[in-house]
Amino acid sequence: MKIRNSVKNKIIASVLIFLGFLFIIYDIVLLLSCPPSFIDFLKSFTHIWLLAGLFCIFTAIFRLKKGRSLWSTFRPKVKTFIVWLFSIILLICIINLSFILRPKTVSLEEKSDYLLLLGGGIDKNGKLPDSVLLRVEKAAEYLQKNPQVSVVVTGGRKDYQEYAEAPEIKNQLIKRGIAEEKILLEDKAVDTIENFEKSAALLSETYGLSLEEVLQSRIVIVTSDFHLRRAERIASRLGFTKVKGIACKTPFIKKLHTYVREIASYVKLNLRILLTGRPKKI
Repeated sequence: MKIRNSVKNKIIASVLIFLGFLFIIYDIVLLLSCPPSFIDFLKSFTHIWLLAGLFCIFTAIFRLKKGRSLWSTFRPKVKTFIVWLFSIILLICIINLSFILRPKTVSLEEKSDYLLLLGGGIDKNGKLPDSVLLRVEKAAEYLQKNPQVSVVVTGGRKDYQEYAEAPEIKNQLIKRGIAEEKILLEDKAVDTIENFEKSAALLSETYGLSLEEVLQSRIVIVTSDFHLRRAERIASRLGFTKVKGIACKTPFIKKLHTYVREIASYVKLNLRILLTGRPKKI
């Protein structure tokens, strides 16, 4: 029996160590796909995979040294609390994911007054990650089919970053044949709420419209598939009445991470609305 348990512990520990290193490598791959500044590196949400990896390796080492699982060391009441807590968190995640997976999408032929191309990050060298380039390509495709539509490219620079997103997004659109005079540059927004607020102000100022007229305009949003549902909800909260979305695919290697992060962002938005009532109409 002892020999059997020893073999079992070694097998489980080996699997945990394998998973641990897999999670750590995933963190590294995500960071390399969009090299961050030092502050971005410290704050990166990708480190949840590093933490998960370290936890797996720790539990594997514990099992090998003690001959039993870490779970077996907890008292029954603690186990019950952990199970209930995990169940509640899992339920919240599933509910929010069900909304995230159901954005309102339209075709590239959908008519609109303006297109909003949302930024999604820039690396320390001023280059756009592949997920943002996919947004640029989809926006360019839409604008080629609808040449009468003006586009707002929106994405600013955080205090610790050297580059803003919007200027490089504009450059990439021009490279794809979009006329420069059709592109409005909004390079101050640092989150999705500000993307809409500052874009509305820019449209109002550029075309001599009231904010109410901007909010009543037909707006098409271009962003990544995982992000579109939250963007639509924020737009609705801010008072946009005719917003529709075009979803861009997320690179396969990033899908797991982006949806985990988006669940956290969607929960955060829901808590913000519940506790503060914000964002409110512009």
